[in-house]
Amino acid sequence: MDLNLLAYIVLFALASIGVDTALHPVSVVLDSAVPNHIASLSADPATINQILKYEVDRVSSTPSVLAAPVIRVGDNPGVGMAIAEAVNMKSVALALQTQLGNQPEEMKLTLLAQDGKIRMLVSGASPGGRIDTPPFQILLTMEPGETLPALVHRAAIAGLSKIDPYITTLHVLQDHLEDGDFTEVEALIDEVKAALPPTPRSTTRSLFENLQGIISLFRHDPRQAETWFKAAAQSDEDNRVAVLNVAFVELHLGEYQDAVARIRRAMEDRPPKLPILAATAYIELAAGLLGLHDTNGADQALAMAIEIYPQSAAGYELWSAVKREKSDIAAADRLHLKALSDSRTFANYAEVAALYFVVPSRENQPITRSPFVNPNKILFNRTGRRQHCAQC
Repeated sequence: MDLNLLAYIVLFALASIGVDTALHPVSVVLDSAVPNHIASLSADPATINQILKYEVDRVSSTPSVLAAPVIRVGDNPGVGMAIAEAVNMKSVALALQTQLGNQPEEMKLTLLAQDGKIRMLVSGASPGGRIDTPPFQILLTMEPGETLPALVHRAAIAGLSKIDPYITTLHVLQDHLEDGDFTEVEALIDEVKAALPPTPRSTTRSLFENLQGIISLFRHDPRQAETWFKAAAQSDEDNRVAVLNVAFVELHLGEYQDAVARIRRAMEDRPPKLPILAATAYIELAAGLLGLHDTNGADQALAMAIEIYPQSAAGYELWSAVKREKSDIAAADRLHLKALSDSRTFANYAEVAALYFVVPSRENQPITRSPFVNPNKILFNRTGRRQHCAQC
């Protein structure tokens, strides 16, 4: 090849890398290493990276009322990065990203053989992510009977809990909704809260206190849940989810006047910006008014909820109950069918009590899971067997 032509190709590649890395910054750089002498384990870096990418994708896609997490692993890195990888200049591309202000999170898994045991070293850093995490290293030991995918899963959770602890904790919480074992979730929460400064106001602490309230609801302890939700609202007065969750507990306890006043005050002072949260506020308001025997007010509130968020299965179901209270059976049946229909596209969030539990409209109504959940998915569990997942 002509040297001038080669020079032009290199210059074009560098220019593409410079522009492309600005447009397509790598959010998480995943890497793995497997020493050749681990003969007892059939593994290679490509396989581990594939499993790791799946786990990162799975965690980062956890439904949340927060904006999409920093963690993103895309399959389309852009022309510049593709050229960089093709000509072994990926390190140059990443360096350019740093110069341009795009510092990617990093996570690397290294398999080790020590003392007759298989271990995995999780290392990484998150400079400038949702939380600025300094370089970290975590050493895990493969447990008896544990598969490589299961070990990579544990390693991914361990690493991501450092890079984006909130979305990781939320994911682990949803993973344990069925078995009710929140030990791992609470350990993650305690670790994050212990590292926070003891300031009166803390957005991060508020997020995790709210999750502690959700856990209390799953344990059928509304009073403890109320304590956590109120703490979350005090830690961050802009946390509208925590305010809605306090009102949810008040509805459960039959404190309808307090719940109605709280919701109306919240909608006047700082109305939720997300349509699904604004609709949830009106749904809770309707439940409180129904508890106060104001069926006309509840009817109007639910009309507002559906206008704001027309896909609200929970809203249609409560509206059906209100219509039934008003002896409009035809409308009640129609709205119930609409609730069932819209449940196919319903998206719930583990942070919002009214989206995970039935909104109570009578005193001491049992805390029960909402019949409307996210659309079913088929996943493979950690043992490799196919399982039905209705809460993913």
